[in-house]
Amino acid sequence: AVRHLLEMVPDVLFFRGHYGYIVNPKASDSSSYSYGVDHALWQGKYSQLSPETDRVQVFGDDVLAEGFDWSGMSKVYDRLHQVHDLNLDTADKAQKRAQAELRRQEMAASAGEILVPPNCGQELYDVIAITDSGAGLGGEKRRVLELSLRYSAAEGRYEQRLELGGV
Repeated sequence: AVRHLLEMVPDVLFFRGHYGYIVNPKASDSSSYSYGVDHALWQGKYSQLSPETDRVQVFGDDVLAEGFDWSGMSKVYDRLHQVHDLNLDTADKAQKRAQAELRRQEMAASAGEILVPPNCGQELYDVIAITDSGAGLGGEKRRVLELSLRYSAAEGRYEQRLELGGV
């Protein structure tokens, strides 16, 4: 039920301890931490993909709305995704849902991961800046979508892996 409700909005849910938190990841969010200058960056993999969807049609209760990613359409033509949700009973609600779907696709188009020394303050959905001269990145903003911490016996060190997405 919660997953269905969250599909209607651009917000994301994460848990810290016994509590769940909702965050609205905006493209205008500023970075809260940087890796590659003061905080070491051991390894990085980055990719920029075309979004799976660049046009969204939302069908509600007697309403229809469309959303377009014009820059994406100019690169790979038209990739349509249709949403049917009878809970949407106004054009405004349907339009917001279309924009939320496009926003999810935009975030998923940038991917990657970095391996760094542990940062105890790092949290899910934080925006970080990455400087990796080998990859040609100078302060590139990405959003943390997944965190993992492990001890590497071979290296004799703790490592934190951050899975990344678009801002």
